[in-house]
Amino acid sequence: MNKELYNRKVKVPESLCNHLSQCFDSVDADSNVEGFNRNQDLRKSGIATYQQIKRIKNWFEGYEGNKEDSPYILNGGERMEKWCDSVLDHWRKTLDIGKKAKSEGGMENEYIKYHTKDGIVVSPSQKHEKGINKFDTSVTEQIKQINDIMKTLI
Repeated sequence: MNKELYNRKVKVPESLCNHLSQCFDSVDADSNVEGFNRNQDLRKSGIATYQQIKRIKNWFEGYEGNKEDSPYILNGGERMEKWCDSVLDHWRKTLDIGKKAKSEGGMENEYIKYHTKDGIVVSPSQKHEKGINKFDTSVTEQIKQINDIMKTLI
């Protein structure tokens, strides 16, 4: 589902841009501090892509430092983290609602996509067999018997 969200863009709310400006002004940091360039880019463009929002969310999830540290403040703090979560949640729910409506309306299951394998179109409803199970059952049974005999001999 996430691949359908790539390159989606959202306007950063003016209030969040103001918050990022306040965060930027409250920290005495140079361009080497994590979050410095991101803060500037978001304020200048006023637009965030799905990829940027995912990176920001990932950064917050992996952050183990103090909430008073410069990187945390430059990245927008708790307010930015909540905004990223809400935007991603909204986009994902919107996609899910559309797929669910199409499926319930009689269209093919939107959650499963057809794909090709070696030039052959494979239906998602077809069961993919792995290993020994993809061969004829009589051959499979004979191979299993041979393997059992080999195990008793060894």
